[in-house]
Amino acid sequence: MQNYEPDNFEDELERLKEENQMKRLKLRLEYGVDLPIESENQDIPPEIESQFLDSVAQFEIAHRKSERIPIYELIGRPDFRKTDTIPDAEILSELNHIIEVLYQNQIGVDTLCDVDNRVLYRFLTEELFFTETTNFRIDGMINHFIYEEFHPNHEYDIKNSCTWFIESFLDKGTYFYPSYLTEEAGKNPWYENFREAFYSFHLTDFKILTVQFDEQSAKVQYLINFSGIIDGTDEIEYFNGNGNMELIHQHDSWTIKKITIPFKLE
Repeated sequence: MQNYEPDNFEDELERLKEENQMKRLKLRLEYGVDLPIESENQDIPPEIESQFLDSVAQFEIAHRKSERIPIYELIGRPDFRKTDTIPDAEILSELNHIIEVLYQNQIGVDTLCDVDNRVLYRFLTEELFFTETTNFRIDGMINHFIYEEFHPNHEYDIKNSCTWFIESFLDKGTYFYPSYLTEEAGKNPWYENFREAFYSFHLTDFKILTVQFDEQSAKVQYLINFSGIIDGTDEIEYFNGNGNMELIHQHDSWTIKKITIPFKLE
C-alpha cells in the first residue's frame, strides 16, 4: 500500500474513491456487472477496492474473449465406460471417478435431492459432458452445475415453495411472502389484512401431507399449528388443522395462487 503525506492523504483518498466510482460505472455499463456505483462497505480501503475492481474487469475481458466448448473437451476427453455396461456393484466407483475428473478440472456437480447413482452417472457422461461452457479458468474458482437445473424435481420445488411461504408469511419481521404468490394472489388484500390483524405469530408445526401435480398446476394438503397475538391486545388466537394450497408453474418456478388456512380453535 502506498504512503502519502498527511497534507495530501485526504485529497488522494477522494481521488481514489472517485476513480473507483468510475470503474464501477464502467463495469455496469460495459459488462453488465451488478455493482452499486458507491461501495457499500466503507471499511474497505480504496486501494484494495481498486485492485478488486481491476480484477473483475480483467475477468470480464478474458471471459468475453474465450470460446465455448463442450465440457468433455474442456476436461481432456477422458475415457469412461458406457452406463449400461457397468455392473451395479461398480457404478458408485465409476461415478466417483468421473466426479473426481470433473473436480480436477474445476467443475463441481451438486444435487438438491437424492439421485440414483446410475441416473447421475448417465447424466454426467451423456448430458453434462456435451454441455457447452466457457473455455476459461481461474485458479481456485469452481464452475458448479446442479442436476435439478437440467431435470427439475417438481415435488421438491413445490414443497419448498409452500414451506418458505408459510415461514415468511408468519414472520412479521420480513416481507418476502409475496414473492411466493402469483401476481394476482399478491394483489389480494386478504394476505396483508390477516397479517396486520396480529402483532406476531408463533409457528409450532407445519407438515405437508399430500402433493398432486402435473406440468402446470399442483394441489397441496398440509397440517399446520400456529398462534397469533392480536394486534393491540394480549389475546392469543390459535389455528390448528388441515389446509390446502393451489400452485401454478410459471417462469420456471412454482407460485401459490390460493391458500386456505384452518379455522381458529375455540
